[in-house]
Amino acid sequence: MSETRHALARSHACEEVLLGSLLAGKSITDAAKDAGVSRRTAYRMRDRESFQAKYRAAKNELLGAAIAALHLHSLSFIQTLATIAGDSKVRGYERVQASREGLAALFKGVELFDFEERLRKLEQIAGGGEK
Repeated sequence: MSETRHALARSHACEEVLLGSLLAGKSITDAAKDAGVSRRTAYRMRDRESFQAKYRAAKNELLGAAIAALHLHSLSFIQTLATIAGDSKVRGYERVQASREGLAALFKGVELFDFEERLRKLEQIAGGGEK
């Protein structure tokens, strides 16, 4: 491998480690150590538009996976809240809290569905489509 290719491969590998460390919640200082670069180099790498694009895409992918996991267990969450809210042996405060959490989740879900529908309509209008 030529010197240039080797340096490019090392830079790419450092960037990937830096990206992973930042996504794991590490500070820029710790991420730089993980990547084997100086803090200054890590800041320069992080500030590049190409790095920012990769970071956003990876962050969105992680968020999507987390949301999918929550969806998978959502019925269990609801059943647990309903069980606690309806159990007369459970302290009153805990029943109220379970009811409150269930209602808050319901309202948030309705709000998100409504927002998504309004956004879809606005996108259609902006794209020249029908209302």
